[in-house]
Amino acid sequence: MLDSLTRIRLTEQLKRHEGAIRNGQGRHIAYRDSVGVLTIGYGHNLGAGPIPDFDPALDTLSENEAGDLLARDAHAAELAVFAALPWADGLSPARQAALVNMAFNLGMRGLLGFKNTLADVQAGNYAGAAARMSQSKWAGQVGARARELARQMETGKWI
Repeated sequence: MLDSLTRIRLTEQLKRHEGAIRNGQGRHIAYRDSVGVLTIGYGHNLGAGPIPDFDPALDTLSENEAGDLLARDAHAAELAVFAALPWADGLSPARQAALVNMAFNLGMRGLLGFKNTLADVQAGNYAGAAARMSQSKWAGQVGARARELARQMETGKWI
């Protein structure tokens, strides 16, 4: 599992990678992300995780509410990564966070689709994993995020 410092750094990284759309009062509003998914806050998928009694056409979230959603979503991604990839516990914190960031973005099913990349990570071939990440369809969709996470995976350090 991630240590507390890594969780803090991951949260800041996810905020930067996911971004957010706010109204004139600074409240988070629902929007369609780059692939058309109805989203609010920092990448919270409203289709996969509806908010009870929340109407995305009318309702907004405060920064605290958006932060709470991000924390819950990131924790769920973290639990999923360490449950599916128990060997990730032996990685550096920055590499662990790269996997959790990818799971947050792609979903666990999406991350598990990176079979050869994950095999490279498990084998300690971080340069190979980074190259596969950089050459993926996902990298074409998320651009700078993929480049940063690939460097993080290769070096084992926060970028």
